[in-house]
Amino acid sequence: MKRQRGITLGGVFIFMMFVGFGAYIAARVLPAYMDYWTVQRILQNVLEMPDFQDAKEGAIRTKFNKELQINNMKTVSNDDLIVEFVPNGVRLSVEFSIKQPFMGPVSLCMDFQAEATSK
Repeated sequence: MKRQRGITLGGVFIFMMFVGFGAYIAARVLPAYMDYWTVQRILQNVLEMPDFQDAKEGAIRTKFNKELQINNMKTVSNDDLIVEFVPNGVRLSVEFSIKQPFMGPVSLCMDFQAEATSK
């Protein structure tokens, strides 16, 4: 008599629980990373604006604020932007935290730092 091989119904349920929990974690964490990637892209867009080499800090902040409004970003404000004039150009950086509810009283706190430097 041949021995049967394969996964049992209980094994399928356990596997689906792990897949479901992984999908739940991804659904909670991925929006925060999408905000980070959007802020990173906004910083690059600010650096690529025309006449950037002659731009003052006020013009940089105005462009950053417009990009935030266009992308409907609520997690970052214009006050979070740090503008540093370095010898090779300008360094723009933003630090922000996102607190995402996870399960019941448990929350996920994610800290991000986006940075871009002109060449």
